[in-house]
Amino acid sequence: MTDSRPAARSRNREIVVESVRRALRANRPFPPDDEGLLESGALDSMGWVAVLESIEEAAGLSDFLDPAENGEPCSIASLISTLERTSVIDRGEIQEEIIAAGESLSAPTASPALVEISGWGMGLGSQRVDVAAIEREYNLAAGTLRERAGIESVARAGEAEDELSLAVKASEEALRAASSHIGEIDWLITTSETFVGFPSFGSLLHTRLLARGTCGVLDVGGACIGLLNALSVANSLLRGGTASRVLITTAEVHSRRLAPGCVAGEFGGLFGDGASAFILSRGDERSNGRHYRVRDFQFGCSGSFSSALAVGMRADGQVALEFRGEALARAALARLEKIISSLERRTGFSRNAASSFATHQPNPRIIEMLARQANLPLEKFPVVARTFGNLGSSTCGVALSLALGEHARKPAEQRGPIFLAAVGPGMLWGGGVLC
Repeated sequence: MTDSRPAARSRNREIVVESVRRALRANRPFPPDDEGLLESGALDSMGWVAVLESIEEAAGLSDFLDPAENGEPCSIASLISTLERTSVIDRGEIQEEIIAAGESLSAPTASPALVEISGWGMGLGSQRVDVAAIEREYNLAAGTLRERAGIESVARAGEAEDELSLAVKASEEALRAASSHIGEIDWLITTSETFVGFPSFGSLLHTRLLARGTCGVLDVGGACIGLLNALSVANSLLRGGTASRVLITTAEVHSRRLAPGCVAGEFGGLFGDGASAFILSRGDERSNGRHYRVRDFQFGCSGSFSSALAVGMRADGQVALEFRGEALARAALARLEKIISSLERRTGFSRNAASSFATHQPNPRIIEMLARQANLPLEKFPVVARTFGNLGSSTCGVALSLALGEHARKPAEQRGPIFLAAVGPGMLWGGGVLC
């Protein structure tokens, strides 16, 4: 029998070399196999994404893994090695290999304690600004945001509103939904990418809500995946028995940070202002499935795409922005679909059985493409970005609040799981399932 492996290796190398050659920056010599393509400057993050997509298309694969996600260098050698493994191992076995390597160890430890979402709420900026007015503010050509991003309007905080007031509104709504009182909360976990200052956002919200002195406060980061981070921490506190009820709150007021004149309109015009809140409680089997329960979480970081978005402050107080929209959109779209696929394998729940997908929504067009790519009805993605704008950490939160409002009060046998998925700056990513 003829050994076909040398021919396959030769073909894999041809695919990788040609994909890299097409994406190389102008006047760059072709790099050696072991050279770090991003570190050396041979490719930027957009070029790296183009290489991955080109390999995927040329090899006829639906899910070519980024070597960097498995801790390997961004080199020709690692691309060839990854392509060889992908060509001979089916998708499920690849995931098992990744888990064994340590990428996917964030699933919660088994515990008899059940964690339920017993209350939820949201608070949106009271002003609705039409996309045409936003385009004029940022000096964009008419139709730029509507046609390219699918934005129709954004929610903006009024003069008397800020992160705290929006968070209070969402928190009080969640407490009412849970038939609970702030005095029963053991931990307050907050996240905000726009609040800057001391005391922290969590500390100020604790005071505003009049929480008791023994209620712990924790501020978590992550920007667009902040809600997933907070949910994971709350899940651990509740399963570990150190808390009975946890209040999670997200809040963003982008309109004062990303105002016209501070950032490019193609970026700043996408964002709105809003908050979300959730009460997580310890439950048991006697609750008879009245509430959605936390099933699983998964987290990671695709650091090779980190240069696609970087936001900081210059010495003059202005926002310093590095934004490569096309590369970021492609990377975010690919990662969101992979999160959904991975959660299916980890939990055994089919995407087709899900009631809703409470995902981050960088812009409406990406969600439309995600629904098509994942072969899902667009109606299963609660509308957030199209009407309210990208709300940062609160995008996933408002989407989840809308999904819970629609499905949580149905009998358990009539509702499906809710999938959570989000990506953030630095291509941090996270996902989870409620059932």
